[in-house]
Amino acid sequence: MSITIPVSAEVKANLERRAAAVGEDVVTYAAKVLENVAHPRSLKDLSGPVQKRFLESGTSEEQLGKELEKAKHEMRAERRARHSK
Repeated sequence: MSITIPVSAEVKANLERRAAAVGEDVVTYAAKVLENVAHPRSLKDLSGPVQKRFLESGTSEEQLGKELEKAKHEMRAERRARHSK
């Protein structure tokens, strides 16, 4: 099925940037975005493999919490650095 959707130049540019970032053309990328909206995956679908790897790793919940907190702070610092340029 094919549809035409009018979008602003800003939205088109944003879609093109995001598509390029994942190595796809804008039409393929936009189609995947719409598919995900029309058929969202459940949290269980998304977390199942991650939960399995976590359980197999032997990492404690406390260790995981510390790692996630550290990663969050690193991501925020990177975002602030990008926006301050």
